[in-house]
Amino acid sequence: MTLDTEEEWQWHESFPARDFTLDNIAELPKIQQLCSRHGARTTFFTNRAVLADIDARAVILDLAGRAGVEIGMHVHPWNTPPIDESREGGAYESFLLNLPARLIEAKLAYVYETFEQAGLHPKSFRGGRYSSGGVIHDFLRAKGFIADASVVPFTTWVDPGAPDFRHRGNDPVRLPPRREDERPLWEIPLTVGFTRPPFERWAKWHNRIKHSWMSRTRLMGLALRLGTPKWTWLNMDFTPFEDMLALLTVLRRMRPPCICFTMHTSSLVAGKNPYSRSDEDVDRLYARVDKVLGLLAQWEEFEPATVSEVAQHLEANCHASDRHQPA
Repeated sequence: MTLDTEEEWQWHESFPARDFTLDNIAELPKIQQLCSRHGARTTFFTNRAVLADIDARAVILDLAGRAGVEIGMHVHPWNTPPIDESREGGAYESFLLNLPARLIEAKLAYVYETFEQAGLHPKSFRGGRYSSGGVIHDFLRAKGFIADASVVPFTTWVDPGAPDFRHRGNDPVRLPPRREDERPLWEIPLTVGFTRPPFERWAKWHNRIKHSWMSRTRLMGLALRLGTPKWTWLNMDFTPFEDMLALLTVLRRMRPPCICFTMHTSSLVAGKNPYSRSDEDVDRLYARVDKVLGLLAQWEEFEPATVSEVAQHLEANCHASDRHQPA
């Protein structure tokens, strides 16, 4: 279970460097209590805006001391110093990888130092707006990170400069060490799929419609009514329980190495993002988390893990597999 732990602002308006709120952070112990009740282990991908606030930082440090909780690193470039207002402010620049290399490195270093000053030593990362790779991976490797959970399989967005993961599936990818003093870095994707395999085939069909003139027609809705598999993301913010159940049932038969749920902590307070517009939306979110995690707690073949624990497990099994291969 992963949570993008961040400030609140109106997503559709701008990417503010200031004038945001952090009301949702006070709700984190409540969602953690719910996760713990079902045995789920959580990774809070936390950004600089949260750690820079005294009260919000205290909540994060309290969570960090609990069993089954990991605090990962998250970066929103638009409010992370150094801020170059001549280069930043639009949708293109909201994706960290689109900035100049030196500016990327400086922002990552600033956030990492903020973590260290708080006594936190993150080993997992998620890019703001899922932006990662390239210079970002170089930084993560240098700091000893073992996991990057930024990939959203079979997906891209219409914003200019957005990551394009349409070619990526749900399987984790190992980026091997390039030097003797370097650790491998595992890409642990968020889980996206369809209600019927093979996912790759349906993803091509889905993206062909979604990213063409056909998206302006009723073709997608018609196809779903005719029984075409539905694109489904294990995202607690907005995906109905019934849709997640359908995907989880397929995944249970497929037996993937891992599945990754996600949500934004700003969804825990009404009116703070497009997903939780009312108290009823927040109540539905908690009910969804309760039902999904309660279901998985009954499936003995699934074992809860934080993102770093998934990477450690995969790495250990990778070496075990190597030892059993013929020379």
